[in-house]
Formats: sequence, structure tokens, C-alpha cells
Amino acid sequence: MKKVLKGALAATATIIVLMAALYFALGLYYRGGFPCFTWINGIYCTGKSVSEVNAELLEDSPYDGIAIMDRSGARLFVSSADADLTMDYTGALTEVFRNTDPLKWGIYAFKNLSCEYEPDVMLNRDKVAEMVSDWEIFIDPSDLKCSIEKTEDGYVLENAFITLPEKERIIDKVYESMLSRQSVLDLTECDDCYTQLDVRSSDQDKVNVFSKLDVIQNCNVTYDLEGAKITLDKNKASNFVLTQRDYEAALEEKTSKSNPGLGHFIIAGEEKGLPEREDIKIVEGIVTDTDYNPIVSESKMYAFFQNLADSHDTSWMMDEYRKGVSNTIILNSTSRGDGSIFDIESEFDHLKDRMLTGAASGTEEREVKLSDSAVVYDANEKLGKTYIEVDMGKQMLYYYVDGELNMDMPVVTGNVNRSRGTPTGIYPVYNKRYHTYLRGVDYVSYVNYWLGVNKGVGIHDANWRSKFGEEIYKSDGSHGCINCPYDSVEVLWDVVDVGTPVILYY
Repeated sequence: MKKVLKGALAATATIIVLMAALYFALGLYYRGGFPCFTWINGIYCTGKSVSEVNAELLEDSPYDGIAIMDRSGARLFVSSADADLTMDYTGALTEVFRNTDPLKWGIYAFKNLSCEYEPDVMLNRDKVAEMVSDWEIFIDPSDLKCSIEKTEDGYVLENAFITLPEKERIIDKVYESMLSRQSVLDLTECDDCYTQLDVRSSDQDKVNVFSKLDVIQNCNVTYDLEGAKITLDKNKASNFVLTQRDYEAALEEKTSKSNPGLGHFIIAGEEKGLPEREDIKIVEGIVTDTDYNPIVSESKMYAFFQNLADSHDTSWMMDEYRKGVSNTIILNSTSRGDGSIFDIESEFDHLKDRMLTGAASGTEEREVKLSDSAVVYDANEKLGKTYIEVDMGKQMLYYYVDGELNMDMPVVTGNVNRSRGTPTGIYPVYNKRYHTYLRGVDYVSYVNYWLGVNKGVGIHDANWRSKFGEEIYKSDGSHGCINCPYDSVEVLWDVVDVGTPVILYY
């Protein structure tokens, strides 16, 4: 029994000696490199020399250079190669190598030796400065001309409050960022990289004019015309301001019923006549009074609303109906040919009040009311899909069948200058006559084809005319009927049934 015990102890001692010898042998074997279980920046370094690990780290963490972004949107890339940038981990690796004991690899087996180090970075500051200095963002302030410019966003003030990049500070920032191997440098986050210059005294008048100009053009009113929304933005409102190009014509303006703004101007919150030449100043093409207050033309304001009404008239509503957008059709009941379906006068007065009270700026939504002479129809009920349409503003007749245009022709309608305008409205064709006479107080006319529409008003040929369309109706129009070319109305007469709706509008 004792012999067995002695044999076991001897075997155990032998194993311990062998393991110890193996442990020390491994420690001595890795003495020329990093010890077992050593990791640096994610790279396994066991048995490798400092130069080998340095080469792997450089390959694993390349640095191409830095992209620089200016607050103006300009971009510049400085490459590490052009800046003579070099990187080296040797110093940090040597320090790790010296402070590790190869005979402690057993400890490292249970607690990995894992380190993170930054390389030593060197680059040529002069080359960095040279590349950054050539960037187009660096401008001589004397080259920047202050001006008021007309753009798609209205008037803008250019180069008055100048913010200039500080070249030396930006060079320092780029140099420091490359030393820390940053790939992106956003200068908008660097407050001390820019300097704000004071407004030059020679530009102060332009700044004063623009500050008042911006109040005028910053109306931002949205007008709702039966579902169509049009915004009076800076681009449109800036057109109200009187310019040097418009001044001579403005001097000749006289009051008119068709445009109540003619001859009236708003200056510094007051409605006035236009100052004479000796009492105005011209700043960047903008007409102001002697106190540099821009002049607002009321006629231009009214023209905006007139254009709004003209582009959203009955013709527009007919297009919306045919597209299936709306079933509402609105007509102006007057037969003079000069009425709008919307009350633009009220909107003109409202905007004028804002200008006069100095409250032009600010967001507002306005539902444009219908004019007193507007009449509303349900197109589905009154027209359907087969009807005759007479657009007296365009002096055109259209015939639609099942929603599709079947034919069209130029016409001449009632003479509006002699109060014989064709009545507006929606009426059915109430009779058809062939070879008949039309009789009035002072005339008798023979026609071949007649479609009665409303009382004594009808659609017929007019062989005494050689021309149709355009604006003939204003001076040589009919007594109220719709005069048509013979060949065209002949075809229309054949296909139109009694009861077919006819819509008449200006």
C-alpha cells in the first residue's frame, strides 16, 4: 500500500514539474514578442513583434482625409496624402511590450490583455494651410456688393449683414481635426470660425428700404375661391411695390371704375397721390419717398385680385365640372360682360386696410365671398353631360355630347357697348326653326337655322358677317343673339334636340 502511495506522489510531482517546465518554456518562447492572449485595438498580437503589430494596425485603420462643410453649403476635401499625414503606433506598442511579463501569460489566459491605443499622427501644417486657403469661401469683403434683388421669393437683401469665415481659425480647426483623424468637420458647429461684419455706412439706405419693403411683401394671405386656394406670397406681393420702370406710367394713372386702385398709392401707412420726381428717391430700382419709404401701387394690388377672378371664373368652373372635381357652376347674372363671380372689391379693401394700418405682415386665410350678382347652379341637375356652352368672354361656342367635346365654333354675341349684351344663365333650347325671319324694333333679318334659347335670344347663322370671334361683340355685336358661321351652325342645328341645356356666361 505504501509503495502505491509513493508511486502516485512521484507521478504527481513529475507532472507538476513537467507542467511548470512547459509553462516557463512557453513564457521564454514568447519573450521575443507579445505574450499569450494579448489583444490591441481588436488585433491578436501573441508572438508578434512591435513592428508586425504596428503594420497590422495601420492597415486595419486607414485614414484618407477630412471633408469640410461650410455654412454656405460649400465643400472641401483635404486628403491625408496631400497633407503628408503619417501615423505610427510604435510608441504605444513599445510601452505595452515593456510593461508586460511573458511569464505571466497564465494570468492573461484567465484575464485577456486587451488594450486600445491611438497612433501618433504627424502632418504638414503648411500644406494644410495651403489647401484650405485656396477654398472659394474666403472672399474679400470689398468684393461683396450690398444689393436688393428681386427673386422668385420676392425681394431679398444681399451682402448687407456679412458673415465671413476666419481663415486662420479654420486652418487651425482642420489641422486639429486631422490630428485626431476626424473624417468630417462641420464648420456650422464652430461659432468662432466666423465673424459678423457691421453694415457699411454706404449700404445703410438699402438696409432701411429693405426692412420696410419686407413688411409690405410679407402678406402671406391664402384666398379660398370655392375650394381653390391661392396664396399671396412674397413673390406676388412684391409686385405691388412701385419700381423705377413703372414710375412714368404711374404718373399718368387716372381713377377708373374698372380699377379703383388707379391713381392711388400707399406710403408709410397713408393713402396718397404719387409724389413728383423731385420728391422721390430711387434705391436699387425701387421708388421711395424722401424718407426711404417704398411706395405701394393700389392699382397693382387690384390687378392681382382681378387676375384672381379672371383665372377662377365660370370657364374655370366648367373645366372643374368636366374633370369631375366639382358639380357647382357659378355665373354672373349681369349681361354687361364686366362682372366677376367673386367679390374682389371687398378683398381689395381688406388688404388695403392691412397696408394702411401697418399690419401687412402675418399669416391669414380668407374665404372669398361671391359677388351680389353671382348665381349658383348644380351642373349635374341643370346641364348633365350633353349641352351647349357659350363662353362669351372667349366668343366661342362648344357642343358637348356625353361629356366629350363634339364641335366648337367662333361666335359673335350681343353688343355690350349698346346695352344689348347676351343674357347669362342656363336655358333649354325651346324651339328649332328653319328658314325664318327675326324681327326687332329696328331690324328684320333672314336666317337659315334658328335654335331658340331664351325669349327672343337664339343661336343662328349670320350670313351678313364675314368674321366671327375675337372682340367684335364689343363694338359690332348682335342684338343679343348668338351669331354663328353658316356651315357650323347647320351641323349643330341637325344634331341638337329641343330641351338641350345651353349655358351662357362671360
